[in-house]
Amino acid sequence: MSPLLDDMYNGTAPDSSFQVVGTSYRNGDYLVDGIYSERACFMKSLSCSNDCKRLKFKRAQEKVRKDVKRVFGALKKRWHILKYLAPYMEEKKMSEVMYTCIILHNMILEDEGNVICEYNENEIVPPTRPFEVGSTVYMSWREIVHDVETQHVLRRDLTEHIWNVDYIDLNAEPVDDLECQFSDEDVL
Repeated sequence: MSPLLDDMYNGTAPDSSFQVVGTSYRNGDYLVDGIYSERACFMKSLSCSNDCKRLKFKRAQEKVRKDVKRVFGALKKRWHILKYLAPYMEEKKMSEVMYTCIILHNMILEDEGNVICEYNENEIVPPTRPFEVGSTVYMSWREIVHDVETQHVLRRDLTEHIWNVDYIDLNAEPVDDLECQFSDEDVL
């Protein structure tokens, strides 16, 4: 079994609650393609549709997934260690290296004045405590994560939300090509 959802199962995932068209959701989502099984936290693209709302959602979801790929391409270009993580490191070490590269990247952006959101070092983040594997709370979290109905409702809500947002230009190309942002001198 993949460790991808372990933090959600054991209660140590950060609170990523949000609301879409009046409905509250507790966990964030992973943008995934069709090979992943249905889970409340996996947001797949829609299959072909003639419905305009669903088509707009499909394009928006695919555009965001492309943006995520571009960002990871930029990170791998700057830090070559990210290209070669899996064969040589344990999972915990891979995670530490990945977080380190992301944090360093964000620090560089901040130093260059290119941040897109402000960091509040005084913000209080509530601590998380893991649940005991097999406990009632642990099992209820597994049920929440595996609840396919929640995923369908969220996709419906997101489809409605994206349909009502006028300023999303799904035909626009990205302003900057992040993978070409760095020269060979920038590589660490």
